[in-house]
Amino acid sequence: MALLLGALLLGFAAARWRLVPHSWRQRVPALGSLSLFALLFTLGLSLGSSQEIISALPSLGLRALVLSLGAVAGSVLLVWLATGLGGRGR
Repeated sequence: MALLLGALLLGFAAARWRLVPHSWRQRVPALGSLSLFALLFTLGLSLGSSQEIISALPSLGLRALVLSLGAVAGSVLLVWLATGLGGRGR
């Protein structure tokens, strides 16, 4: 956990004190998206190659689906609330 927080703080400091060239800073959104896709792909590989998880899927079934949909709905709701109640007042 300390490594993750350290990396986050290091990136924040590098951006804040302009230690990264401007041309690199313009590519940060694309790099972030690419990194997220790579993370999700490797997570899928990890889950798909685990015999324990594959064999447990029938017993997880509906409960896993409900938990996943609840997590997505909760995330969308919190983002909507955090952005000013759906963009009102802009």
